[in-house]
Amino acid sequence: MARLSHKTGVEEKGQRTARSTDVYLPKEGKEVSWCKKCGIIYRQKRWFMDPTELEQVKADPAAGTLVCPACQRMRDNVPGGVVTFSGDYLKKHEEEVLELIKNIEAKSRAKNPLGRIMEIRQEGSELTVSTTEDKLAQKLGRDIFRSHKGDLHFKWSEGENFVRVEWKRD
Repeated sequence: MARLSHKTGVEEKGQRTARSTDVYLPKEGKEVSWCKKCGIIYRQKRWFMDPTELEQVKADPAAGTLVCPACQRMRDNVPGGVVTFSGDYLKKHEEEVLELIKNIEAKSRAKNPLGRIMEIRQEGSELTVSTTEDKLAQKLGRDIFRSHKGDLHFKWSEGENFVRVEWKRD
């Protein structure tokens, strides 16, 4: 019996699964590649950062070069998530919140080098952080909420890997 896929809207039969529609994921390429902008390595469908191994990969003639999804998103100015911090509490604790945001990104980047902060913008009493991945945006919101309380809301985009996170404390 066929079932209707909510991702594709087409009846699928058997063991097929919906394919990723993320245009920033590499489709094909060499087994080992490295990003020519930031130097992260792509091997066995995984991205990781290792400066000593990067030198070996660069010296390998079989290795390819590419631009990683994070660098592509930064170049195209297409964030994977946007986090907005606001409220009177933010005015009083802005430096502390900014330092925590930078620490969260550094810790997250050690595990996933594709999760980066694209931009931090201060507009009046609001602080807006754009990220290359939706998971990093969610983590920023959750960790600030855990540390400083307040109100936290998530708005996911349907059909895309994009999240808008809003944190507020007065």
